[in-house]
Amino acid sequence: MRLHIQAICHKGLVRDNNEDALSVGGFFLRDDATELSLTTPEEGFFYLLVSDGMGGHERGEEASEYTLTQLQERFSAHEITQENFDEDLREAVAAISRTLNDRAYAQGQEHPMGCTLTGVVWHYGKTRLINAGDSRTYRFRGGILRQLTTDETERGITGNPNASKLLLNCIGGGCEGRLRIADLDGKLLPGDQLLVCSDGLADMVSDDDLEQALAAGASATDLFHMACDGGGVDNISIILAAVE
Repeated sequence: MRLHIQAICHKGLVRDNNEDALSVGGFFLRDDATELSLTTPEEGFFYLLVSDGMGGHERGEEASEYTLTQLQERFSAHEITQENFDEDLREAVAAISRTLNDRAYAQGQEHPMGCTLTGVVWHYGKTRLINAGDSRTYRFRGGILRQLTTDETERGITGNPNASKLLLNCIGGGCEGRLRIADLDGKLLPGDQLLVCSDGLADMVSDDDLEQALAAGASATDLFHMACDGGGVDNISIILAAVE
């Protein structure tokens, strides 16, 4: 599959530091941007992943970086196998979550470090959607934007839409690190676009506005500026990948 990829990871307009991180096939980005075209390999792996360090928790930037670098190491070491891909990947994420929780306990953290994870993985011809938390992966096709992931959140016990958002699943953060995996084999077509992002974009720009922008040919940089115009109150991570 031939992809044209644009990626941005920025601290936004309000936060002092950037707890987000993203990885393009193992190339780690934070406070940076890149653009490239490539063909996903038939042998081996490639992925587009965003990890959002949990705001309000200690050392969220450490959690997001550790998660992405550990996955890179496990893929490179063939610890995530072709034969047992889903099971191996779930166990890898659960092990990363246990390590982050153990570190937090050893450091006496009141709020254990944690992060979300979402994106798409190509592995020996398989295509998988993965998600833990409330970062999002979308597919844009034929003028329609569809969210492929499910936000693992709730809005408090009152149902008040203005109540604080409660994260129900993450990696670290005192959680088990349950990874959702969905099959995307044959579900990405030429002309599709994948949008993988943290809530620094999704909370600042409505799905309708994202859809209209992509229909008009928006770039990742355009989407970043839309998030800033919406307030830019959180770190902003965006991967926009066009299937050529």
